[in-house]
Amino acid sequence: MVVLGQLFLGLAFLASLIAIGALLWGRSLGEKQGEQITNAGYLATFAAMGSYTVSVTILTAAFFQKNFQFQYVAENHSTDVSSLAWLYSLSGLWAGREGSLLFWAWLLALFAAWIAYRRMEITDDLSNMGLMVTNVILALFGAAMLFSEPNNPFKTSPAEWLGPNGELLTQSAMNPLLQHWAMILHPPTLFIGYAGLTIPFAFAIAALITGDFSKKWVEIVDRITVFSWLFLGAGIGLGSVWAYVVLGWGGYWAWDPVENASLLPWLTGVGLIHSFTIYRRRNGFKRWAISMSAFTFALVILGTFITRSGIVQSVHAFQKDPVSLVLFLSMILGSLIAAGIGIYLRWDKLEGNDEFESLTAKEAAYYFNNVIMLVAALLVAYMTVSSALPTWLPYGGQSISAVSYDLLGRPVGVLYLLILAVCPILAWGKTDAATFWRRVKWPLVGAAGIFALLVAEFVLSLRPIYDFMIKQGGEGDDKFLAFGPAFVYDTIAILGFIAASLVIATTFYLFIDGARKRAAAKGEGFGSSLWWIITKARTQSGGYLAHIGMGIIMIGLVGSAMYVQDVRVNVPEKPGSSFQVSDYTFTYQGTNQRELPNGDVEMAATFAVKRGNTELGTVSPGRTAFARQGQTRLNASVQFEPLRDIFVVWEGTEEGVLQMNVKVNPLIWFAWGGFIILMIGTTLAAWPKQQPKLAVAPGPVKGSKR
Repeated sequence: MVVLGQLFLGLAFLASLIAIGALLWGRSLGEKQGEQITNAGYLATFAAMGSYTVSVTILTAAFFQKNFQFQYVAENHSTDVSSLAWLYSLSGLWAGREGSLLFWAWLLALFAAWIAYRRMEITDDLSNMGLMVTNVILALFGAAMLFSEPNNPFKTSPAEWLGPNGELLTQSAMNPLLQHWAMILHPPTLFIGYAGLTIPFAFAIAALITGDFSKKWVEIVDRITVFSWLFLGAGIGLGSVWAYVVLGWGGYWAWDPVENASLLPWLTGVGLIHSFTIYRRRNGFKRWAISMSAFTFALVILGTFITRSGIVQSVHAFQKDPVSLVLFLSMILGSLIAAGIGIYLRWDKLEGNDEFESLTAKEAAYYFNNVIMLVAALLVAYMTVSSALPTWLPYGGQSISAVSYDLLGRPVGVLYLLILAVCPILAWGKTDAATFWRRVKWPLVGAAGIFALLVAEFVLSLRPIYDFMIKQGGEGDDKFLAFGPAFVYDTIAILGFIAASLVIATTFYLFIDGARKRAAAKGEGFGSSLWWIITKARTQSGGYLAHIGMGIIMIGLVGSAMYVQDVRVNVPEKPGSSFQVSDYTFTYQGTNQRELPNGDVEMAATFAVKRGNTELGTVSPGRTAFARQGQTRLNASVQFEPLRDIFVVWEGTEEGVLQMNVKVNPLIWFAWGGFIILMIGTTLAAWPKQQPKLAVAPGPVKGSKR
């Protein structure tokens, strides 16, 4: 089976090479003479997808069969015995370096086959070249697996690893931290996003090759781009949930290099989607659209480079691999150079309706949206790889602290949200003062109401936490003091609340105003009009919901990232011992321990929780000792409150004393809730329109039989 998997991996690589050659050869022969050759390129794309599918199936079956002849299975199989054991076996496919690269390549092959299927009756030059570029990238992924041993998922286990009946003699297995429902979903959603964001880049290069800068290439990839950005965002969110629940440190974002790697293309993806909007509606931002496609793809590959090259230290990174370093660095530079040269050579043809009369034009807001997203992504990218850069460069050879990222990210986030609040109420071309005031006055009233509630929470809950943490001192106050005086720190928080209030109020107003106007024009009820906007004008309503989600997330970030109360206490291991954090009293009830059938040992310390005189229930922070892996995992326990989480971790026991860490995370449910609304909105925006097929680009080949 190992040999069979390797064989189909080689066939997939060969099929991609054939597709590249056939599509280029067919183009050189012309439309009529090259038709059959071009057809072969499409068929080879399907063959590559089929071969990757077989390879993935073989490796997945090996996990379920516990076939330890596969070295990758031996190293990444799950020892879990819970009801989720079969899902952990499935997730072994993407749990390690080799399998995740195969899974990614398979997803990219599926996207390529989908494009081939949708365009096979058209066979225009634009589609052919887009498919060709996609196959080039697919071939490079195949080469990474075939010609780099650390990336090959079909290696045979060393003989000394296996017993006479194929049983595994080593202690290798899946990292127990990965055995969580969020980690079952987190990598696949990320990889769907990564693979899908290859397609807009491929068609941007195709547009440069063919010189076709009509709206056709954007119409082909627009929905795929939003769909992929949706999954990338979902992957980031699921990773944050996993970090919060599993890692036991009480947060969900640490600015780790591999965390940053997923955020970077998401940021430029925001600019890419908005560039497509201007491209479609105003025939503008052509250079922006191609540039953002290239930057987004390059940042996707940068994430792979960070994870697999070993040049940047991360808790998520794999071991160093020279082949991955050279290959993926070449892909990053090659994609940017190719796009840059193409834009330079086609500069005149890329002229569009990019001019705006004043800064009060909607186009201006889109422009600043792109600038902020691109600059933020590039700065974070530079900071992420700074430790691997020469020392003569700024911050070269230095690791950037999380506080430094916060110093950049928080003001930029507030500025971006303010643009997000204003953009929808601006007019194309120019917005005069009277029109602007007419559109903004009611949102200002709504924003004032929301802001008043947030200020009350700030005064009653958040500001006291700041004072407590500064008074407590120690390492916990570093992130507060890094911003300077208290009023600077608080000003950023207040500005964040103002921006969030404006975004939420403005967007709700747009829904209400749109439904009111439609109801008056169509003679129907307000509710029916609002439902029509949500379900029929999905691109617009989905965007509005996404904006609301971003505003709500900002509220959650201000509370749960800026005003966390962090307390460490030692509690005698005697039932009845108690301690207090904020308004909450924790009373120790006892410790229990049990051994699982696989030899793992679970321990939990139970505490009764009261807020004032109100009993809230119990929390049971624990520890799991994994016998096979020789690791211990902290199992946090969370007391969920409407406006905060009480996050409790049992860090250990020493001389009869329980070492406890308690964090009060205010407003964190706004972050989770806003994320869900953002995903719902993006899903609406990505929902396919009812149309028979994609737009036809110029120059169809007549008589095609595909």
